[in-house]
Amino acid sequence: MLNRKVVALGRALIPQFLLDQINPFDRFVLNAVREFSGLLPPNALILDAGAGEAQYRPELARAGHKYRAIDLGVGEGDWNYGKIDAWARVEALPFPPETFDGMLSVAVLEHTPYPRQTLHEMARALKPGGRLMIIVPTMWEEHQMPHDYYRFTRYGAKNLLEEAGFAVDKIRPLGGYFWFMGRKFIDVLEFFERGPRVLLWPFLAVPFGFLLPILCTHLDWLDRDKYYTIGQLCFCRRIREPGASAGVGDGAGILP
Repeated sequence: MLNRKVVALGRALIPQFLLDQINPFDRFVLNAVREFSGLLPPNALILDAGAGEAQYRPELARAGHKYRAIDLGVGEGDWNYGKIDAWARVEALPFPPETFDGMLSVAVLEHTPYPRQTLHEMARALKPGGRLMIIVPTMWEEHQMPHDYYRFTRYGAKNLLEEAGFAVDKIRPLGGYFWFMGRKFIDVLEFFERGPRVLLWPFLAVPFGFLLPILCTHLDWLDRDKYYTIGQLCFCRRIREPGASAGVGDGAGILP
């Protein structure tokens, strides 16, 4: 990933409306969190499972919800984990069954060696009918090494979620081919951060870090299929016990 000091400097100097065009991912996720918040009952208790810097706490608090954040603290080395409520593994949540009304998991599932167990734990900790918003990567670079294990297609994500007892109400790709290419153009700058090739970095920063990503963001509407995407956004509801059959039958395992 691009040097985080360079990223921080860019965020400090570039207006937000331009940042949203250079890298539309952050705005996409924020809008998804707002949409998810509106699906929850008033004063809902929400767990951010793998919260990192707990950046969605203010947004959910403004919506009147109660926010709890857990993380293991092994992500980026310069992250501020001071807003975490509990240190825990997402595949072994330290909460009783049926505790939460809602749950967030943003780019976390790829970092656990046990994604199936993790989704079962999330289902266990959610109330019947509780909602999960989860984002998983499809075409991302390796990151937060060595804790980076999996990538997920929309079909693989849906299969794992349904096995864990969720009804998948919506799967939305995180952009299409041009969002993907915009991200790859920015990754070119990472390649030129090291060794003698760093001498070329100043000449590449504007076209690859600014102009081409903005162009790609505005061209993404051309891709209707979204087979090339950086990830998947899933909105789900807990409707059955983890592992219970999702097939048509007598309804065994369906929660009231």
